[in-house]
Amino acid sequence: MTLPAAGWFPDPQDAHRLRWWDGHAWGGATRVLPDRPEPVVPVAIAPVGPSFSVEGGTVGTRSWASASSVQRVGVAAVAAVVLAVASVVWNPVGIASTAALVAGVVGVVRPGATGGWRVLARSAAASALVVAVATAAVAASAQFHLF
Repeated sequence: MTLPAAGWFPDPQDAHRLRWWDGHAWGGATRVLPDRPEPVVPVAIAPVGPSFSVEGGTVGTRSWASASSVQRVGVAAVAAVVLAVASVVWNPVGIASTAALVAGVVGVVRPGATGGWRVLARSAAASALVVAVATAAVAASAQFHLF
């Protein structure tokens, strides 16, 4: 803990007086607070050693890589990937593709993931969107005999 340099400071027990601070403790010498303030002289104080506080506090346990210590994976992104894979395997009348499209959009707009998982969740949701659009096109062409 860094303490102020020695000098005259307002007395903590009497607001109309000044008390001498020797740099470590209050002294017994006091004087009347002047009516006209003395000119302020700037004082540069350089710490001699490392500064630290010994006041009570808690040590942070947050992850250094994100604002939260809890890492969450985005549910919408996971659902989009699972539905996109399902639309490749089985896609009756484009239902799985449509569900993958909706989950993919939600996964990109509101990933719900935190930390490093946030980027991965958005990337997975965007990839699922691409697969869902492709499988929706195949399902539409098969249903409406486009090709």
